[in-house]
Amino acid sequence: MTTSRVDALVAGLAGVDDDRLPGPSTPGAGELLTAITAEERPASPTGRPSRRYGRFAIGVVAVAAVSAVVALNTGGPGPIRGYANAAVDIRRTDGTYKVHVKNVYADQRQFRQAFAEFGLDVTLSIVPVSPGHERQILGGRDDGPNGTSRVITVLDCPRAQATACPLTVELSGAVTRGGSSTIIIGRAARPGETYWDHHPRAGDNPASLRLTGRSVTDALALLRRRNLTPFYVLGQQNPDGTGSWYNPPPTWRPDGDRHVTGAWNHSSRSIGLLVTAVKGDPGPVPVADSFPD
Repeated sequence: MTTSRVDALVAGLAGVDDDRLPGPSTPGAGELLTAITAEERPASPTGRPSRRYGRFAIGVVAVAAVSAVVALNTGGPGPIRGYANAAVDIRRTDGTYKVHVKNVYADQRQFRQAFAEFGLDVTLSIVPVSPGHERQILGGRDDGPNGTSRVITVLDCPRAQATACPLTVELSGAVTRGGSSTIIIGRAARPGETYWDHHPRAGDNPASLRLTGRSVTDALALLRRRNLTPFYVLGQQNPDGTGSWYNPPPTWRPDGDRHVTGAWNHSSRSIGLLVTAVKGDPGPVPVADSFPD
């Protein structure tokens, strides 16, 4: 076994207590450092010179920087100017809030949480809609302080970025603390997801459905050929939009000789069929709140 000059130096060091360890400027420490840095490293078994790595770990700092939330205050002390989480990025400038929705399918409570960071009570609901209604404001309510209202604008995407452009909403006007707002905006529906903007209508909507006036038996046969399923609604809708309707139990089926008075797209995989209610039909089942969580 060979002994290097470094081994000899280390073996000759006298043991000392921790509180009496010499600093790097003492002669012994300096000599040891010089010897170590000058020592030749043995060749690797393959004959190739081995790589040199740092020899000293003067301090080890482990940092775990994983964050889904970023809050920026670009104006010094006072209200924050920006906030972001996994779902949304909001920036405030002189009372105007620009909201970049990064994930329209996110848990919508994350949107509400982001607005709360600015002291705002805003519920942003992004709902599945029928094709052609994406990025449109479908409704909402505004209870601003002292009867004031907020101006809500959905910004257009640059044409070159249409497929990757985030949904961007701008809130301006009386965007202040106090009061509450609900904003409902459409997004593309997942396959089979019920369209939020569906509702019973008289006649065929669109006209290409060609189901109104057919018997239920004939309508079902046509839907099967199109790989679609029916969604039944009982009631009466007039061409001017007046009337009433309700949802029967999901397992209810009308007799085949009854007639369809209206049809519409219910989802990408189903068609709504309006059938006039008659004596003996089941009563309505509860309908979900129009404003999603």
